[in-house]
Amino acid sequence: MSTPQVPFLDSVERRRPGTSLRAYVTRTLPHSSTIVVANRAPHEPRPEGGFTRGAGGVITALLTLAEVADAQWVACARTEDERALIEQHGTTWTAPLIRSETKLHYATPTPEQYEQYYSVISNPVLWFVQHYLWDLATQPVINGRIHRAWNNGYVEVNKHVARKVVEVARGLQGRPVVMVHDYQLYLVPKLVRQQLPGAIIQHFVHIPWPTPQYWKVLPGEMRDAILHGLLGCDIVGFQTSLDVRNFLMTCEENAGLAVDERERAVVIEGRVVYARAYPISCATGAQSTSSCGSTAPTPPRTSCAASLLTRSCWPTTQS
Repeated sequence: MSTPQVPFLDSVERRRPGTSLRAYVTRTLPHSSTIVVANRAPHEPRPEGGFTRGAGGVITALLTLAEVADAQWVACARTEDERALIEQHGTTWTAPLIRSETKLHYATPTPEQYEQYYSVISNPVLWFVQHYLWDLATQPVINGRIHRAWNNGYVEVNKHVARKVVEVARGLQGRPVVMVHDYQLYLVPKLVRQQLPGAIIQHFVHIPWPTPQYWKVLPGEMRDAILHGLLGCDIVGFQTSLDVRNFLMTCEENAGLAVDERERAVVIEGRVVYARAYPISCATGAQSTSSCGSTAPTPPRTSCAASLLTRSCWPTTQS
């Protein structure tokens, strides 16, 4: 057999997701309905018709997960094109995955809310904090603009997304399994938990989790909201065991919560929240263009992310 020119596409696009994994999901989580929650849609509608593949490694990782789990998908309306099409056709679409389709449900914050949420808080603040990129002697400057963007943007968009998740979950037959992704949506788990106390909720953080001391660059209001938002989960997933340790220390040192290091768990309001490392493998050789225009290798996550669903629901058996 000849070696494919693009191993990543061969492993994801040209391979039908394993029926054995689909069967395992069915056995492990019977009578459940999965909802994938991310900032982006899996495929985004084009004004002229059809769809274009959603950009980014997170979407790459989640396509097979959604397909294997027969999941529905909640995303933000990000662009003017999406908003215009939603005006015409409503907030629920049938969108492609890899070889099947999903019901795509859009949360619809205003353009101003989305801009503050994404371009003022998520990327310039949270992404930089979590990658240790601030020169703490001089940055960041948490001024009135940042506080307004947090309250009027980040908080409000997370509320929009959580409301849409609850709306979708209440229309499904099975017990909701809500899988939230990445740093843009830290507040969603708690907001969903308040409305759906019986749901299984997991959040996967696709970027590093810094030490508790580094989180103190943010005001206490923001730190506490992020941490308690995530602790609305049953399981918080990370890429590495170091991220898990940092998260547990953050819960203990910054929030004064009871932490069991051996079980890698936090006790809050009578619930146990597990922290687990679920590394997502990468395909080498991919490149992306950074915001400054340079090209750097940033390998996308592959379809093994589908294991997040089945593994994360059994924390006591996973490392």
